[in-house]
Amino acid sequence: MIRIICIACAGKRMDTLFDGYKEGQVSVWFSAHPYADIHESYFDEDEQGLCEWARHFQMGPYDGECLETNGAEDGDMAVDVAVGQCSYSRSFVDKVVHKINKMGADKITWIILLFDYEYRPKKTRIYEDAYVKFVGAYPYDLEAESLFEVEV
Repeated sequence: MIRIICIACAGKRMDTLFDGYKEGQVSVWFSAHPYADIHESYFDEDEQGLCEWARHFQMGPYDGECLETNGAEDGDMAVDVAVGQCSYSRSFVDKVVHKINKMGADKITWIILLFDYEYRPKKTRIYEDAYVKFVGAYPYDLEAESLFEVEV
């Protein structure tokens, strides 16, 4: 399992050109593309701290401590498990799982969560790239726990 855990950055504001900062919101993307097939440069940050994913979605700088990903190193995993193992998931997992299922996926390879950021594709007109699809932005509760325990 691929797992990067962060501490949500409640209250830390980043000044950006596309300022998606919004406390209490989590923006979610998912992939059905095999993680091992994604080129390393997709995750390499430039001098502004942005990787190919963020540049493609026309996002300004964001606090990397607000970013969390989860997924399967090989194969895929159930959507509820991928999301449910992430921080504060009890407060938004049902909505995210429902939306991803509605988008036609019942298994995914990985998920990206960006806390305290509200990505707005209506402004950028970008809903997906070669690897991930934007799911939506959802409120989360900083006091909520993960739905599933993660074995470390």
